[in-house]
Amino acid sequence: MKIFILAGGFGTRLRSVVSDLPKPMAPVNGLPFLEYQIKEVRKFYPNTIIYLLTHYLSEKIEEHFKMDPLVEIIKEDQALGTGGSINNALKLLNCSQYESLLVLNGDTYIKPDLETFIYNATSDVNLIGSLQYDCSRYGILTIENNVVIKFHEKESGVKDSYINAGCYFFKSLAFFDDIKEVSFSIETKFENYLDMGKDIGIYRYNDIFIDIGIPEDYRKMQEYIGGNNE
Repeated sequence: MKIFILAGGFGTRLRSVVSDLPKPMAPVNGLPFLEYQIKEVRKFYPNTIIYLLTHYLSEKIEEHFKMDPLVEIIKEDQALGTGGSINNALKLLNCSQYESLLVLNGDTYIKPDLETFIYNATSDVNLIGSLQYDCSRYGILTIENNVVIKFHEKESGVKDSYINAGCYFFKSLAFFDDIKEVSFSIETKFENYLDMGKDIGIYRYNDIFIDIGIPEDYRKMQEYIGGNNE
């Protein structure tokens, strides 16, 4: 199984507090955010290479992880979007459609049981859904019989619903076979996939979820780590 972390975003909304680093490298209690995310993956996959898919200020990420033999960087020359970034890395690594893939967002802190998520995956494409009280920053999911049947756009006032937590497991890579675009959003392709009558499995997750994309939630991450000695 390959493991990718999407770490190429520009972090525009966070630049007022972190101006000289890519968002995944924002410091939290003396360490880059990415270190905490990698630590969670390592609880389940201690010896698997983690590929960081980078673009903006990639050199900052490359420098920090250059001595870690289990972290490799795949740098994009141009921004490819979440889906384009994944597809580009799969091609560079010459991945077969019969391989499996775990993908995480490089700006989102979650602590799911990844082995349970993967072991119980019901479909070729699966995602983690995070239960959130306030969903105004996120599109929500309609779920029936443990599969996602619809993605919804952001809408103010929506509460107590599951959102896409930005963690995906592909049992095989056939999902990417017929995609011709170089740059695209994986979320858009998920919607197209549902429109074709395909299933996307869901793993319901009710623990900590922090998206550090805005200063307020970046501070939440600092407070959480500081309070939990992680």
